[in-house]
Amino acid sequence: MKIEEILIIKNGNENYGISTRDINQISRVPMLMPLPLSPAGVRGLCAVSGNIVCMIDMNLLLGMSEVDYEADKSRLLSLNGVYSSNAMLVSEVYNTVEIEQNNIEYINKENDPIVAIYKYKESLVQIISLDILISRIIRVAIESKDIKNGKVKVKQAKEEDSNKFLIFSLENEKFALNIEYLREIVLSDIKLTEIAGSATDVLGLITLREELLLVIDLRTYYGFKTKNSYKNRILVASCDGKKIGLLVDEIIDIKSYLSKDIEYMSENFQSDKIAGVIHDTDSLISFFDRDVLDKLFFENEAYIDSNSSNFAISKSQEDVKEVIVFKLAGREYAFDVESVAEIIDRVESTKVAFTNDLIDGIINIRGQVITIVSLFKKLNIDTKINQDSKIIICNIKNTRIGFIVESVSDILNIKADEIREQDDKLFPNIFHLNSGKRLVLSIDIDEILSK
Repeated sequence: MKIEEILIIKNGNENYGISTRDINQISRVPMLMPLPLSPAGVRGLCAVSGNIVCMIDMNLLLGMSEVDYEADKSRLLSLNGVYSSNAMLVSEVYNTVEIEQNNIEYINKENDPIVAIYKYKESLVQIISLDILISRIIRVAIESKDIKNGKVKVKQAKEEDSNKFLIFSLENEKFALNIEYLREIVLSDIKLTEIAGSATDVLGLITLREELLLVIDLRTYYGFKTKNSYKNRILVASCDGKKIGLLVDEIIDIKSYLSKDIEYMSENFQSDKIAGVIHDTDSLISFFDRDVLDKLFFENEAYIDSNSSNFAISKSQEDVKEVIVFKLAGREYAFDVESVAEIIDRVESTKVAFTNDLIDGIINIRGQVITIVSLFKKLNIDTKINQDSKIIICNIKNTRIGFIVESVSDILNIKADEIREQDDKLFPNIFHLNSGKRLVLSIDIDEILSK
């Protein structure tokens, strides 16, 4: 191939050249977004001209130390053709020169990215073939960490000045409950014992793990129409040792909001059934917390007080962890709630070149790029996506990773006597629920990306 013009790149005392036909534009290096499970040579993702591209480090592919992308002279080369979804990170751009054919010597050495040597002024420029250079991108294992008791200890980064809410629907309206007061979520198809003479919003009592629980219909409480569906759920809310069940139409999301997006109602506001509103991206969401729960407890204290005194909970039954239960190919699995940042509806992801087979692609959530990793492929089971599928976004090693799941079932408090440990790093525990009739595999999130 005849080379007519090159861009000269300086790296210390070495000069390299890339054909300008392969280069779309030269820009300063934007913010780098790390890409989990990325192969050697790939530094991560970045935004160029409104598009997300894969950032390739030229130095790493040439066997040298990585480029300091924060250095003043480092530049990003957007590429053309089949590599347009990628950009090359280089140490310094020097000059563009037209090739004088009597000063270039072509090299025909198999699998060597240096395809020619060009004499420019008093120096030699090594001209690089992008095809051969990029073919050097290989997969690389994630570095191992010190392990204690079979688990990787990772400190989760928490967003400052924010609150996490469970978002649910009542008819066509969105409501939210501060997750601090949420103890678990259970299916609504559970036997209820009606209470004669109770208010219209009181559905009755249920037995939940040998404890009586009053259930009220939030739809009736807020004046909405009731419609029974397999998506209906009972939220178990708790405050000061008291518990109450709240029937809702459907669970939508778990999401963190900054304090600036949470507006509490003024004292002059007439309704005492909501605490305030959340300013979401495209809507307002009514939320309630302790004050509204206290009102519900007060209105139904006859049932709640008598209920709470009748059942003593032994120490072995105390809640030890809170989990989110979801399904993959009909089987139930769980993540610790502490590791989950939010749950969103499934959206189509964008494929990224040179990534691990486990990566389905990337999505953009409120300006933040999230990598989607396939749990189906990780567990070697057939991928099953439907209208109930969600994306669970987790914090793993200070990076947000999304997992598509078939559906989200419950949020549960797991007691010590329901946990069975096993010698498996990926599935360290099995939860025996409903006297062993329901088995849930607990997944160690850190172990998903450990290899």
